[in-house]
Amino acid sequence: MKNKKVLSIIALLTLLLVTLTACGGGGNGGEGSNGAKDGEIVIAHAGPMTGDSAQFGDMKGKAIQLAIDEINEKGGINGKKVAQLTGDDTGNPKEAPNVAQKFAQDDKVLAVIGHWNSSCTLAARGIYDAAGIPLLADSVNKALTDGTTPTSYRVSLTDTAQAQSLAKYAYEKMGKRKAAILYTANDFGTGLMNDFATAFEELGGEVVASETYFEGQSKDFSPQLTKIKGKNPDLMFIAGYYVETALIAQQSEEIGLDVQMLGTEGISSEELIKLGGDAVEGIVFAGFFHPDIEYPGTKEFVEAFRAKYDKDPDTYAALAYDSAKLVFAGIEKNGESREGIMKFLDEVEDFPGVAGPISFDDNHDVIRNIVVLTVKDGKIVPAEEQVD
Repeated sequence: MKNKKVLSIIALLTLLLVTLTACGGGGNGGEGSNGAKDGEIVIAHAGPMTGDSAQFGDMKGKAIQLAIDEINEKGGINGKKVAQLTGDDTGNPKEAPNVAQKFAQDDKVLAVIGHWNSSCTLAARGIYDAAGIPLLADSVNKALTDGTTPTSYRVSLTDTAQAQSLAKYAYEKMGKRKAAILYTANDFGTGLMNDFATAFEELGGEVVASETYFEGQSKDFSPQLTKIKGKNPDLMFIAGYYVETALIAQQSEEIGLDVQMLGTEGISSEELIKLGGDAVEGIVFAGFFHPDIEYPGTKEFVEAFRAKYDKDPDTYAALAYDSAKLVFAGIEKNGESREGIMKFLDEVEDFPGVAGPISFDDNHDVIRNIVVLTVKDGKIVPAEEQVD
Protein backbone atom coordinates (compact mmCIF):
# COMPACT_ATOMS: atom_id res chain seq x y z
CA MET A 1 0.00 0.00 0.00
CA LYS A 2 2.82 2.35 0.88
CA ASN A 3 4.59 1.55 -2.41
CA LYS A 4 1.43 2.34 -4.36
CA LYS A 5 1.14 5.67 -2.60
CA VAL A 6 4.77 6.53 -3.41
CA LEU A 7 4.27 5.53 -7.05
CA SER A 8 1.16 7.70 -7.24
CA ILE A 9 3.06 10.70 -5.91
CA ILE A 10 5.88 10.10 -8.42
CA ALA A 11 3.38 9.81 -11.27
CA LEU A 12 1.70 13.06 -10.20
CA LEU A 13 5.02 14.90 -9.99
CA THR A 14 6.04 13.56 -13.43
CA LEU A 15 2.77 14.73 -14.96
CA LEU A 16 3.21 18.16 -13.38
CA LEU A 17 6.76 18.41 -14.76
CA VAL A 18 5.64 17.47 -18.28
CA THR A 19 2.82 20.03 -18.12
CA LEU A 20 5.15 22.80 -16.99
CA THR A 21 7.66 21.90 -19.72
CA ALA A 22 4.96 21.98 -22.40
CA CYS A 23 3.79 25.37 -21.24
CA GLY A 24 7.32 26.71 -21.51
CA GLY A 25 7.21 26.76 -25.33
CA GLY A 26 9.46 25.34 -28.01
CA GLY A 27 13.12 26.14 -28.36
CA ASN A 28 14.99 27.76 -31.20
CA GLY A 29 18.35 26.13 -31.02
CA GLY A 30 19.31 27.85 -27.80
CA GLU A 31 19.28 31.31 -29.36
CA GLY A 32 16.14 32.71 -27.79
CA SER A 33 14.32 32.93 -24.51
CA ASN A 34 11.40 30.69 -23.64
CA GLY A 35 10.43 32.70 -20.63
CA ALA A 36 10.69 36.33 -19.65
CA LYS A 37 11.84 37.81 -16.40
CA ASP A 38 9.72 40.39 -14.63
CA GLY A 39 10.17 43.78 -16.19
CA GLU A 40 11.31 42.48 -19.59
CA ILE A 41 9.66 43.40 -22.89
CA VAL A 42 8.53 40.24 -24.68
CA ILE A 43 8.11 39.61 -28.38
CA ALA A 44 7.16 36.15 -29.60
CA HIS A 45 8.35 34.11 -32.56
CA ALA A 46 6.06 31.44 -33.99
CA GLY A 47 7.41 29.13 -36.65
CA PRO A 48 8.66 25.70 -37.68
CA MET A 49 11.51 24.92 -35.31
CA THR A 50 11.26 21.22 -36.17
CA GLY A 51 10.02 19.42 -39.29
CA ASP A 52 10.77 19.90 -42.99
CA SER A 53 10.68 23.71 -42.79
CA ALA A 54 12.84 23.97 -39.66
CA GLN A 55 15.66 25.69 -41.54
CA PHE A 56 13.47 28.77 -41.99
CA GLY A 57 12.26 28.81 -38.40
CA ASP A 58 15.81 28.51 -37.15
CA MET A 59 17.08 31.36 -39.34
CA LYS A 60 14.22 33.62 -38.28
CA GLY A 61 14.79 32.89 -34.62
CA LYS A 62 18.48 33.66 -34.99
CA ALA A 63 17.78 36.98 -36.71
CA ILE A 64 15.24 38.05 -34.09
CA GLN A 65 17.72 37.20 -31.35
CA LEU A 66 20.40 39.22 -33.12
CA ALA A 67 18.11 42.24 -33.17
CA ILE A 68 17.32 41.69 -29.48
CA ASP A 69 20.97 41.36 -28.53
CA GLU A 70 21.81 44.56 -30.37
CA ILE A 71 19.14 46.62 -28.66
CA ASN A 72 19.85 45.08 -25.25
CA GLU A 73 23.52 45.95 -25.61
CA LYS A 74 22.40 49.58 -25.98
CA GLY A 75 20.40 49.40 -22.76
CA GLY A 76 17.16 47.95 -24.10
CA ILE A 77 14.01 49.99 -24.67
CA ASN A 78 13.40 52.68 -22.10
CA GLY A 79 15.80 50.88 -19.79
CA LYS A 80 14.07 47.50 -20.13
CA LYS A 81 15.61 44.40 -21.67
CA VAL A 82 13.87 42.59 -24.51
CA ALA A 83 13.28 38.82 -24.56
CA GLN A 84 12.17 36.38 -27.24
CA LEU A 85 9.49 33.75 -26.59
CA THR A 86 9.49 30.93 -29.14
CA GLY A 87 6.67 28.61 -30.18
CA ASP A 88 7.23 25.62 -32.48
CA ASP A 89 4.29 25.07 -34.86
CA THR A 90 6.27 22.28 -36.66
CA GLY A 91 4.97 23.66 -39.96
CA ASN A 92 1.62 22.02 -39.18
CA PRO A 93 -1.59 24.09 -39.36
CA LYS A 94 -3.10 21.83 -36.70
CA GLU A 95 -0.35 22.79 -34.25
CA ALA A 96 -0.23 26.50 -35.08
CA PRO A 97 -3.43 27.38 -33.13
CA ASN A 98 -1.94 25.78 -30.01
CA VAL A 99 1.10 28.05 -30.29
CA ALA A 100 -1.13 31.06 -30.93
CA GLN A 101 -3.34 30.26 -27.95
CA LYS A 102 -0.31 30.06 -25.67
CA PHE A 103 0.86 33.49 -26.80
CA ALA A 104 -2.62 34.99 -26.65
CA GLN A 105 -2.97 33.98 -23.01
CA ASP A 106 0.33 35.66 -22.09
CA ASP A 107 -0.22 39.35 -21.34
CA LYS A 108 3.53 39.97 -21.59
CA VAL A 109 3.57 39.20 -25.33
CA LEU A 110 3.36 42.52 -27.19
CA ALA A 111 3.73 41.21 -30.76
CA VAL A 112 4.24 37.97 -32.69
CA ILE A 113 6.62 37.46 -35.60
CA GLY A 114 5.47 34.49 -37.67
CA HIS A 115 4.24 32.05 -38.74
CA TRP A 116 6.32 30.99 -41.75
CA ASN A 117 3.99 28.54 -43.50
CA SER A 118 0.91 30.20 -44.97
CA SER A 119 -1.36 27.41 -43.75
CA CYS A 120 -0.10 27.90 -40.19
CA THR A 121 -0.57 31.67 -40.33
CA LEU A 122 -4.11 31.33 -41.64
CA ALA A 123 -4.94 28.79 -38.93
CA ALA A 124 -3.61 31.02 -36.15
CA ARG A 125 -4.35 34.60 -37.22
CA GLY A 126 -7.88 34.70 -35.77
CA ILE A 127 -6.56 33.88 -32.30
CA TYR A 128 -4.08 36.75 -32.40
CA ASP A 129 -6.72 39.11 -33.72
CA ALA A 130 -9.17 38.20 -30.96
CA ALA A 131 -6.44 38.95 -28.41
CA GLY A 132 -5.46 42.22 -30.11
CA ILE A 133 -1.90 41.04 -30.76
CA PRO A 134 -0.10 42.48 -33.79
CA LEU A 135 1.13 39.71 -36.08
CA LEU A 136 4.01 40.41 -38.48
CA ALA A 137 4.09 37.53 -40.94
CA ASP A 138 6.15 36.63 -43.98
CA SER A 139 3.53 34.16 -45.24
CA VAL A 140 2.45 34.93 -48.79
CA ASN A 141 -1.15 33.69 -49.04
CA LYS A 142 -3.31 36.70 -49.87
CA ALA A 143 -6.07 35.71 -47.42
CA LEU A 144 -3.86 36.84 -44.54
CA THR A 145 -4.63 40.48 -45.27
CA ASP A 146 -8.21 40.16 -46.47
CA GLY A 147 -9.44 42.52 -43.75
CA THR A 148 -11.01 39.91 -41.49
CA THR A 149 -8.05 39.99 -39.05
CA PRO A 150 -6.91 43.62 -38.90
CA THR A 151 -4.08 42.92 -36.44
CA SER A 152 -2.22 41.02 -39.22
CA TYR A 153 0.60 42.68 -41.17
CA ARG A 154 2.58 41.12 -44.00
CA VAL A 155 6.30 41.87 -44.54
CA SER A 156 6.56 39.76 -47.73
CA LEU A 157 4.64 40.05 -50.98
CA THR A 158 1.39 38.15 -51.47
CA ASP A 159 1.43 34.96 -53.50
CA THR A 160 -0.53 36.82 -56.18
CA ALA A 161 1.99 39.66 -56.47
CA GLN A 162 4.91 37.22 -56.44
CA ALA A 163 3.32 34.91 -59.04
CA GLN A 164 2.49 37.81 -61.33
CA SER A 165 6.06 39.13 -61.13
CA LEU A 166 7.51 35.68 -61.83
CA ALA A 167 5.14 35.07 -64.74
CA LYS A 168 6.11 38.38 -66.31
CA TYR A 169 9.80 37.64 -65.70
CA ALA A 170 9.48 34.19 -67.28
CA TYR A 171 7.66 35.50 -70.34
CA GLU A 172 9.49 38.77 -70.94
CA LYS A 173 12.99 38.27 -69.51
CA MET A 174 13.46 34.51 -69.97
CA GLY A 175 11.48 34.24 -73.20
CA LYS A 176 9.47 31.22 -72.07
CA ARG A 177 6.18 30.28 -73.74
CA LYS A 178 5.19 26.78 -72.55
CA ALA A 179 5.10 26.28 -68.79
CA ALA A 180 4.49 23.21 -66.66
CA ILE A 181 3.56 23.76 -63.01
CA LEU A 182 4.41 21.45 -60.12
CA TYR A 183 2.94 22.66 -56.83
CA THR A 184 2.54 21.59 -53.22
CA ALA A 185 -1.05 20.91 -52.21
CA ASN A 186 -1.46 23.59 -49.54
CA ASP A 187 -2.55 27.23 -49.39
CA PHE A 188 0.90 28.43 -50.44
CA GLY A 189 1.29 26.17 -53.46
CA THR A 190 -2.29 26.30 -54.69
CA GLY A 191 -2.42 30.09 -54.57
CA LEU A 192 0.84 30.44 -56.49
CA MET A 193 -0.18 27.84 -59.06
CA ASN A 194 -3.47 29.56 -59.84
CA ASP A 195 -2.03 33.07 -59.95
CA PHE A 196 1.02 32.13 -62.03
CA ALA A 197 -1.11 30.24 -64.56
CA THR A 198 -3.53 33.15 -64.93
CA ALA A 199 -0.78 35.75 -65.32
CA PHE A 200 1.33 33.63 -67.70
CA GLU A 201 -1.63 32.91 -69.98
CA GLU A 202 -2.74 36.54 -69.99
CA LEU A 203 0.73 37.45 -71.28
CA GLY A 204 0.35 34.97 -74.14
CA GLY A 205 2.00 31.90 -72.65
CA GLU A 206 0.53 28.41 -72.35
CA VAL A 207 0.34 26.17 -69.28
CA VAL A 208 0.79 22.69 -70.75
CA ALA A 209 0.75 20.68 -67.50
CA SER A 210 -0.18 21.11 -63.86
CA GLU A 211 0.79 18.47 -61.29
CA THR A 212 0.65 18.44 -57.49
CA TYR A 213 2.39 16.77 -54.56
CA PHE A 214 2.30 16.77 -50.75
CA GLU A 215 4.90 18.60 -48.69
CA GLY A 216 6.72 16.32 -46.27
CA GLN A 217 5.17 13.21 -47.82
CA SER A 218 6.02 13.06 -51.51
CA LYS A 219 9.46 11.61 -52.24
CA ASP A 220 9.03 10.03 -55.67
CA PHE A 221 8.12 12.61 -58.31
CA SER A 222 8.68 10.39 -61.35
CA PRO A 223 4.94 10.06 -62.20
CA GLN A 224 4.46 13.84 -62.29
CA LEU A 225 7.76 14.49 -64.04
CA THR A 226 7.10 11.84 -66.68
CA LYS A 227 3.78 13.50 -67.53
CA ILE A 228 5.45 16.90 -67.67
CA LYS A 229 8.23 15.59 -69.92
CA GLY A 230 5.62 14.34 -72.37
CA LYS A 231 4.25 17.87 -72.74
CA ASN A 232 7.66 19.27 -73.77
CA PRO A 233 7.59 22.54 -71.78
CA ASP A 234 10.36 25.14 -71.92
CA LEU A 235 9.80 26.07 -68.25
CA MET A 236 8.86 24.22 -65.07
CA PHE A 237 7.45 26.47 -62.37
CA ILE A 238 7.75 24.85 -58.94
CA ALA A 239 5.50 26.30 -56.26
CA GLY A 240 6.90 24.67 -53.14
CA TYR A 241 9.77 24.50 -50.67
CA TYR A 242 13.45 23.63 -50.87
CA VAL A 243 13.31 19.98 -49.72
CA GLU A 244 10.95 18.84 -52.48
CA THR A 245 12.45 21.19 -55.06
CA ALA A 246 15.88 19.61 -54.55
CA LEU A 247 14.38 16.15 -55.09
CA ILE A 248 12.46 17.35 -58.15
CA ALA A 249 15.66 18.73 -59.68
CA GLN A 250 17.58 15.52 -59.06
CA GLN A 251 14.82 13.26 -60.36
CA SER A 252 14.36 15.47 -63.42
CA GLU A 253 17.99 14.77 -64.32
CA GLU A 254 17.46 11.06 -63.81
CA ILE A 255 14.62 10.87 -66.34
CA GLY A 256 16.26 13.23 -68.82
CA LEU A 257 13.90 16.16 -68.29
CA ASP A 258 16.12 19.08 -69.27
CA VAL A 259 14.02 22.16 -68.60
CA GLN A 260 14.61 25.52 -66.96
CA MET A 261 13.23 25.56 -63.42
CA LEU A 262 11.65 28.62 -61.83
CA GLY A 263 10.86 28.71 -58.11
CA THR A 264 9.48 30.98 -55.42
CA GLU A 265 10.85 32.50 -52.23
CA GLY A 266 9.93 29.19 -50.57
CA ILE A 267 13.23 27.74 -51.82
CA SER A 268 15.38 30.76 -50.97
CA SER A 269 17.74 28.87 -48.69
CA GLU A 270 21.29 27.50 -48.77
CA GLU A 271 19.70 24.17 -47.85
CA LEU A 272 18.46 23.93 -51.44
CA ILE A 273 22.06 23.65 -52.63
CA LYS A 274 23.11 21.29 -49.83
CA LEU A 275 20.27 18.91 -50.70
CA GLY A 276 20.16 19.35 -54.48
CA GLY A 277 23.84 19.70 -55.36
CA ASP A 278 24.62 20.15 -59.04
CA ALA A 279 21.02 19.41 -59.98
CA VAL A 280 19.84 22.83 -58.78
CA GLU A 281 22.54 24.73 -60.65
CA GLY A 282 20.90 27.40 -62.80
CA ILE A 283 17.51 27.34 -61.06
CA VAL A 284 15.93 30.80 -60.90
CA PHE A 285 13.72 31.87 -58.00
CA ALA A 286 12.24 34.80 -56.15
CA GLY A 287 13.48 36.33 -52.94
CA PHE A 288 13.09 39.52 -50.96
CA PHE A 289 16.71 39.88 -49.88
CA HIS A 290 20.29 39.12 -50.83
CA PRO A 291 23.46 40.22 -48.99
CA ASP A 292 24.86 41.72 -52.19
CA ILE A 293 21.83 43.97 -52.73
CA GLU A 294 22.48 46.67 -50.18
CA TYR A 295 20.20 49.11 -48.42
CA PRO A 296 21.13 51.24 -45.39
CA GLY A 297 22.08 48.78 -42.65
CA THR A 298 22.28 45.70 -44.90
CA LYS A 299 26.05 45.37 -44.75
CA GLU A 300 26.14 45.77 -40.97
CA PHE A 301 23.36 43.20 -40.53
CA VAL A 302 25.08 40.64 -42.75
CA GLU A 303 28.43 41.10 -40.98
CA ALA A 304 26.83 40.83 -37.53
CA PHE A 305 24.86 37.71 -38.53
CA ARG A 306 27.99 36.06 -39.94
CA ALA A 307 29.99 36.93 -36.83
CA LYS A 308 27.35 35.51 -34.48
CA TYR A 309 26.26 32.41 -36.41
CA ASP A 310 29.06 31.73 -38.93
CA LYS A 311 26.65 31.72 -41.88
CA ASP A 312 24.95 34.15 -44.22
CA PRO A 313 21.41 35.33 -43.45
CA ASP A 314 18.69 34.27 -45.88
CA THR A 315 15.57 36.09 -47.03
CA TYR A 316 13.57 35.11 -43.98
CA ALA A 317 16.30 36.05 -41.54
CA ALA A 318 16.32 39.53 -43.06
CA LEU A 319 12.53 39.84 -42.92
CA ALA A 320 12.45 38.64 -39.30
CA TYR A 321 15.20 41.08 -38.35
CA ASP A 322 13.28 43.93 -39.98
CA SER A 323 10.08 42.81 -38.23
CA ALA A 324 11.78 42.90 -34.84
CA LYS A 325 13.16 46.36 -35.59
CA LEU A 326 9.67 47.56 -36.53
CA VAL A 327 8.29 46.30 -33.22
CA PHE A 328 11.10 47.96 -31.26
CA ALA A 329 10.50 51.26 -33.05
CA GLY A 330 6.78 51.04 -32.31
CA ILE A 331 7.42 50.49 -28.61
CA GLU A 332 9.96 53.30 -28.46
CA LYS A 333 7.53 55.73 -30.06
CA ASN A 334 4.19 54.71 -28.55
CA GLY A 335 5.01 52.78 -25.40
CA GLU A 336 4.67 49.18 -24.31
CA SER A 337 1.31 48.21 -25.75
CA ARG A 338 -0.05 46.15 -28.58
CA GLU A 339 -2.18 49.08 -29.67
CA GLY A 340 0.85 51.37 -29.77
CA ILE A 341 2.77 48.96 -32.00
CA MET A 342 -0.15 48.70 -34.44
CA LYS A 343 -0.54 52.47 -34.51
CA PHE A 344 3.11 52.73 -35.50
CA LEU A 345 2.74 50.07 -38.22
CA ASP A 346 -0.31 51.85 -39.62
CA GLU A 347 1.59 55.11 -39.92
CA VAL A 348 5.14 54.04 -40.81
CA GLU A 349 6.54 55.08 -44.18
CA ASP A 350 9.78 53.85 -45.75
CA PHE A 351 11.10 52.29 -42.55
CA PRO A 352 14.81 51.56 -43.22
CA GLY A 353 14.79 47.76 -43.43
CA VAL A 354 17.85 45.71 -44.36
CA ALA A 355 15.72 44.05 -47.07
CA GLY A 356 14.55 47.44 -48.32
CA PRO A 357 12.29 50.28 -47.17
CA ILE A 358 9.04 49.19 -45.49
CA SER A 359 5.61 50.75 -45.77
CA PHE A 360 2.21 49.12 -45.47
CA ASP A 361 -0.85 49.80 -47.61
CA ASP A 362 -4.42 50.03 -46.34
CA ASN A 363 -4.66 46.21 -46.35
CA HIS A 364 -1.51 45.91 -44.21
CA ASP A 365 0.44 44.48 -47.16
CA VAL A 366 4.04 45.55 -47.56
CA ILE A 367 5.05 47.60 -50.56
CA ARG A 368 8.20 46.10 -52.16
CA ASN A 369 9.54 44.29 -55.25
CA ILE A 370 10.87 40.76 -55.53
CA VAL A 371 14.55 40.06 -55.98
CA VAL A 372 15.35 37.46 -58.66
CA LEU A 373 18.01 34.98 -57.53
CA THR A 374 19.76 32.04 -59.13
CA VAL A 375 22.21 29.28 -58.23
CA LYS A 376 25.57 29.83 -59.92
CA ASP A 377 28.70 27.80 -59.17
CA GLY A 378 27.04 26.37 -56.08
CA LYS A 379 26.06 29.72 -54.59
CA ILE A 380 22.90 31.81 -54.46
CA VAL A 381 23.51 35.06 -56.34
CA PRO A 382 21.33 37.81 -57.83
CA ALA A 383 20.24 37.02 -61.39
CA GLU A 384 21.78 39.19 -64.10
CA GLU A 385 18.35 40.51 -65.03
CA GLN A 386 15.91 41.76 -62.42
CA VAL A 387 12.24 42.71 -62.63
CA ASP A 388 11.49 46.16 -63.99
